[in-house]
Amino acid sequence: MLFHHKKSAPLPHIQIFFQDNCLYQGLLKDIPIKDSVIIEKSILFFDDPEPCNIHRTAVRVRLTEELQRELVDCSLSKGCHFLKTICPFDDNRLSESLSLCLSGF
Repeated sequence: MLFHHKKSAPLPHIQIFFQDNCLYQGLLKDIPIKDSVIIEKSILFFDDPEPCNIHRTAVRVRLTEELQRELVDCSLSKGCHFLKTICPFDDNRLSESLSLCLSGF
């Protein structure tokens, strides 16, 4: 068959809740990342303090893959800590009551 394609694996989705309020719901690859973190990692990975879109995208992919690995392989608590360091959720109380719902991992 000419147009018969294999079904691809579902993309990982994540929901982040803080005290029953949804902070983020969507694809893991689209999760917001602090600009300061992207610049910091761009300097580390590419020695580029003013990253172009290609370097920004490469940093984003690397960070979301690392986050996915932390959430799947290690533990939710370690993944939550990494999540709080890269995402722009500015509430200091997040360390107390952040919860996640994961699918497609």
